[in-house]
Amino acid sequence: MKRNLFAALIAAAIWLTGGICMATPIDFSDMDLRFVDAQGNTGYYVDMNAVEIKNNNEATARVEIVKADANCLYLYTIAFDRGKRTYQILDSVVAAYDTKEPNGGSQKPMKAQSYAKGSAMETVAEYIYSPQR
Repeated sequence: MKRNLFAALIAAAIWLTGGICMATPIDFSDMDLRFVDAQGNTGYYVDMNAVEIKNNNEATARVEIVKADANCLYLYTIAFDRGKRTYQILDSVVAAYDTKEPNGGSQKPMKAQSYAKGSAMETVAEYIYSPQR
């Protein structure tokens, strides 16, 4: 009886969510993605609609990193600290570039990382503070 009830609950959950393998593509309609930098086959973009500047050094932004040659995009929410020259990925979504269908990611914040002078992350951090906002 318990086994049948469990199977029925799983079947209902699959039916209600549209199936296990059917991922909903990422909706970019509310984003204002701006190209920031490229290094080789990797492009860096900032969603200007999701930039939150806390002060002269701290900000949070949604950043898209596209590796078109690998048909992959990464969409991150990142906290930047220009004073400490660090960034912290707060959450992430990994998706196929062509279909925008998610295939991974995490809601768990990562440890803050340093960025080097002239790196793509420094360019992104400086871009969100630049006058073109």
